[in-house]
Amino acid sequence: METIIQILARELERPEQHIENIITLLDEGNTVPFIARYRKEMHGAMDDQAIRTLADRLQYLRNL
Repeated sequence: METIIQILARELERPEQHIENIITLLDEGNTVPFIARYRKEMHGAMDDQAIRTLADRLQYLRNL
């Protein structure tokens, strides 16, 4: 069975490490604009729309 990180990495076509880093940042309470602007080294320069999509999808998958 796939983990949430694997599902998001496949859907967004991004490395699992970047997805895991973004999830960690979101769980720490960081906002999408902050992550997009100041944590580029952790997510491979994903734009804010891609990070917002990830955050929305993460919430959906967690609520399942």
